[in-house]
Amino acid sequence: MANLAGKVEAEVEIKCDADEFFHSWGGKAHQLPNLCPEKLHNVEVHEGDWKTEGSAKLWTYVHAQICSSFLNFAFVCDRLCGFVSGRCDGKKKVAKEIIEAIDEEKKLVTFKVIEGDLMELYKTFIATVHVDTQGESNVVTWTFEYEKLNENVEDPNTLMGMCINMTKDIEAHHLQQ
Repeated sequence: MANLAGKVEAEVEIKCDADEFFHSWGGKAHQLPNLCPEKLHNVEVHEGDWKTEGSAKLWTYVHAQICSSFLNFAFVCDRLCGFVSGRCDGKKKVAKEIIEAIDEEKKLVTFKVIEGDLMELYKTFIATVHVDTQGESNVVTWTFEYEKLNENVEDPNTLMGMCINMTKDIEAHHLQQ
């Protein structure tokens, strides 16, 4: 039997302020649909608030047309086909998540997906975004830890590509400020 647990990680160097980028995810997520309108359509608090552990948010997004290259695994394309399982349908997707951990000092937020489209493919899905200052550079690390429902489910590489593209969108916004 195949191992259904997995981990995907990617790093992106950003030029914008590390604190500003962190706060986009760790407290000001309501602004993200304005920064990444092709990818994120809406995010709303369902329980709690924007930055407290245990708070729940509902994300509405479209996972399609992603072009990306990044450090840990690189792929460049005109169109990555697949909502994780093999096709870009351009339809709205939803994910309800809870904040499992938030650490302002480490600039780290961990989200656990508890409902939505990803739960049709994964038994568990945890995403972490971490911003680290390395000398004069700021590096964003995205980590997905998951357990597939079955061995036919692919690793979430295209979803990672979308997160990398959102990172670049957020960076561009902050550099314009």
